[in-house]
Amino acid sequence: MEPADKTAAHGSRRTQAERRGEAEQRLLQAARQIVARKGWVGMTLSEVGEEAGYSRGLATHHFGSKAGLLRALAGFVNDNFMSLVQVEAPKWRPGLDALKGFVSVYLGRSDSDWVNSRALLSLMAEAVTQDSETAQILAQYNRTVQHHLAGCISDGIAAGEIRVGIEPLAGAVLILGTLRGSMLQFLLDPEGIELALLHKQLLDFLDTAMAV
Repeated sequence: MEPADKTAAHGSRRTQAERRGEAEQRLLQAARQIVARKGWVGMTLSEVGEEAGYSRGLATHHFGSKAGLLRALAGFVNDNFMSLVQVEAPKWRPGLDALKGFVSVYLGRSDSDWVNSRALLSLMAEAVTQDSETAQILAQYNRTVQHHLAGCISDGIAAGEIRVGIEPLAGAVLILGTLRGSMLQFLLDPEGIELALLHKQLLDFLDTAMAV
């Protein structure tokens, strides 16, 4: 049995780690909200701290720089979406079914303000400007999603349900581009675009274009 003071020290360290984790989550939620509202370029680290209900310097303390915050924010946005995918994933067979399941989670969500999607699309739009310092960070994030979709396509080819002539990574890039482009158009004109119809149409397209 550990001495009381040592046990207390361990408990204190756990509490500090929990507090740090909670603070980082709140800072990332605040950063996502700000980016969804007004974009990345105009955001400051001090603004993130205030939005999260902390001191102006806490975001700098946790993430070091704006680039460090962006790297964490890209992972945070991806984790939020992929957690939805993981909830549904046990229902899907590997391959084409999992690919269509991913599409259904992306386009079939019910979200009143689409903060996650708005934040990601804002980050992507600002990352493609010529003088962007964030392109590499967003490109790395992009690759994780592309490789997930490419894995679904590879599984489908191995199972004999997706055509052999489809190159997995190229197919993944095309599908991801279609999803993000569709969401961008929907967010620009939610009254003029029926998301449920896009969802159904894209699933039909996948069956027609990919299935053996």
